[in-house]
Order: sequence, then C-alpha cells, then structure tokens
Amino acid sequence: MKSNSTSLKYIHGYTLDEQERLREQALVIERPIYDFIDFSEVNELLEIGSGVGAQTEILLRRFPHLHITGVEYESRQIKKALENMSKLGYDERKVTFVQQDAKNLHLDKQYDAAFICWVLEHVSEPVSVLFSMKPYLKHNAKVSITEVFNTTFYTYPVKMEVMEYWRIYNEYQVQIGGDPQVGVRLGDLLEEAGYRNIDLRSGGFHLDSRQPEEKRTVFNYWKNLMSSGAPSLLEEGLITEKQLIEMQHAMDELRDMPHAVFYYRFIQATAYA
Repeated sequence: MKSNSTSLKYIHGYTLDEQERLREQALVIERPIYDFIDFSEVNELLEIGSGVGAQTEILLRRFPHLHITGVEYESRQIKKALENMSKLGYDERKVTFVQQDAKNLHLDKQYDAAFICWVLEHVSEPVSVLFSMKPYLKHNAKVSITEVFNTTFYTYPVKMEVMEYWRIYNEYQVQIGGDPQVGVRLGDLLEEAGYRNIDLRSGGFHLDSRQPEEKRTVFNYWKNLMSSGAPSLLEEGLITEKQLIEMQHAMDELRDMPHAVFYYRFIQATAYA
C-alpha cells in the first residue's frame, strides 16, 4: 500500500525511475522469497499493496492459474501496474486492481489467500491492515507476508558512509510513520489480528567470494534501493548531495571488492484465517 502524495509520505516516491526500480528489485529478490511460497492450491488471491505490479507479475508467472485482486492506494501506481500487466499479456481475466486504503477495505468477495510483500513497513499501525482484510478471506485461507528487518543490514568491510546513510534513511521512515523493523513483529501482529497456525522464517542474503556475480547484483540493487530515498532525504535536509555520492561510491567499492560480504535478513510469515 503506497501512500497518496497528498497525504502520507512515501520514502521511495513515484518517479518513473522508481517505478522501474520496483520491478528490478522484485526480480533480484524473487528466489529467496518465492521459493518458500506455495499458492498452487489457490484460485483467488488478494494482494495488498500491489504497487506497480512488480510482485503481481511474478505471482502470475509462478502460479499461472491465479486470478489476483491487487489493492493499491496510489492511483499513479495502479496506472503503471495496468501498463505493465498489458505488456505482459494479462487482462482483467487474470488481474484486477482496486484503489482502496488497505486499512479500510470494502471488497465484494472473499479470497482463498492473501499476499503482502514490502508493504507493512510503510504503514502506521500495520495490524489494522491485517484486521481489515480478514473478513474478505475464506475460512482457512492462507496468508503470506514478507517484511523488512533493516537493522540486519551489514557489510564487510564496514563503510561508515553507507551505514550513516542507512541510519538516516531508516530514521526518516520511522519519522513518516513506517517501521523498518516490522518483520520481527509479524508473529505478534498476526496473533493480535486473530490469525492461526502462524509460522515465521528468516530469509535473505549472506554473500561473499563464493557468489561473485550474485553479490555484485545485490550490491547494485541495494545501492539503488538506498538511493531511491534520496529525493525525500534531500528535500527534508537530512542528507547532502555529498553524502549521497559518498554512499554510492562506497557501495560501488564494496561491490568491486572480491572479499567484501553482503548480509541482510527479512522475515516471512505464513498464517491462516
């Protein structure tokens, strides 16, 4: 659920470059997420925070029998999602996008499963989303949620230009109502909202000299992720152009070091309505 530009602030913004980055990001992190998700027995899937359809297209590729209803708050993201789906050959027979606030859903049917990925980190009171979608899930519907745990990000060697920028980035996300550590709370949030059979796993990256190409790809991706917050951080006066450039150069140096290490964990939850 990406926030409306006239109300809540969204750290990544809605530029065309950012909309394309979301698709690139989804592909880079596809395997660590989707190798542990099974919607083979699901027909009607509710996707909360569908954005530009970056995750939607992976879901439809991996589970081509699905029909997906994507809920998204920002009209610009829905417009881009429709363009993306059309280019891939998907129409309303496979995917429908609904512009609604995920905290206050008004849907016209129930679903076999729900999917949330990289969304609750941007939401104040994320449990309200879990409460809101529950009436629209069939009994025993599967819920799959993947969320951030940003304090786990670490590189070897440590580059202070990177870690200081990351600290500011995450503090700003908290300031605008998000939670960059929300992944560790998924169990409690699902329990509070009344879901059953909650299971948590930690996924992510631990890349070193044994995976040189994947490590280069992930360092590039992570630099782009951090850079996506730069317009907001610059506008708020939280960083300078010099800090941004130094962070980017440091990430490039790490990417090109044979023995550099990239480490990050996210949290995945599976539960049932």
